[in-house]
Amino acid sequence: MKASFNQYFLNENRHNLRLKNSGFTLLELIIVIIILGIMSVGITGFITLSTQTYLNATERDELLSSARFAVERLNREVRNAVPNSTRVANGLGWHCLEFIPIVGSTTYVDIPDTSEEASNNLLVIPFLDENGNDYECGSGSTCRDLVTVYPLNSTDIYKNVYTNSQDTGKVFWLNSTSIVDTNTWQLTLNSPLGVQFEDNSPTERLYVLGSPVSYCTHDTRGLWRFDNYIVTETQKTPPRVADRSLMAENLVAFDFLTPVFNVEGATLQRNAIVSIRLNFVRDGESIVFQNEIHINNIP
Repeated sequence: MKASFNQYFLNENRHNLRLKNSGFTLLELIIVIIILGIMSVGITGFITLSTQTYLNATERDELLSSARFAVERLNREVRNAVPNSTRVANGLGWHCLEFIPIVGSTTYVDIPDTSEEASNNLLVIPFLDENGNDYECGSGSTCRDLVTVYPLNSTDIYKNVYTNSQDTGKVFWLNSTSIVDTNTWQLTLNSPLGVQFEDNSPTERLYVLGSPVSYCTHDTRGLWRFDNYIVTETQKTPPRVADRSLMAENLVAFDFLTPVFNVEGATLQRNAIVSIRLNFVRDGESIVFQNEIHINNIP
């Protein structure tokens, strides 16, 4: 009985010793390495795909936000344009939309027309400026606004407005404003011999014009806003000697035959419409903005 117990104890010790000395075989190690490699490739691919998807979505959102800001700014400004002051010109890769913003508008009481003697004085109803304050133009060289009555096309707006020599027309430089009484203001024009307006407005509407504004795109330079330049009869592409601001990048031209800006004149059913088509491209992502702006203001 004692010998059997010793033999059992000896066999058990040998079995435990074999277990302590046992390990992975080379084949097992190779299989484990292959499995881990396959898993790591799958996990890495999943992480890479998720990261790239996030980056693509972020870049798309940035492009969309930039495009929306530029288009919304353009829409708001064009809606405030003087009636029939919008015009389009193209040249040397540039596509430009020019317009003149409204500084203020009112109803006139009396203006000199072609049936009356020339005069520099206009009587109007008091009105507010674009900021909601009583309109003030200063006097002399400090006043650089213009007034217009019944402009029917862009030629009426831009023809000879850069000089003070014309005495008959639809646009004249303003010299100063003064109060006649609580219900009437006097606008004094800047003309040496006095002026005569070619037409009266059916609604007796008078607009005060500010400095012109141009939005221009270039095939490789984005969307630019130009202001603080002199009005000229012939539209420049882009305006010379002007302040400019970059409104949006990543613009790509469709082709030479596709206009970026287009102006459709007023009809009996509606006023003028400005059509805009912008193609934003970044890292293979393309966003096309096609928009129409209806100008509510009427002459």
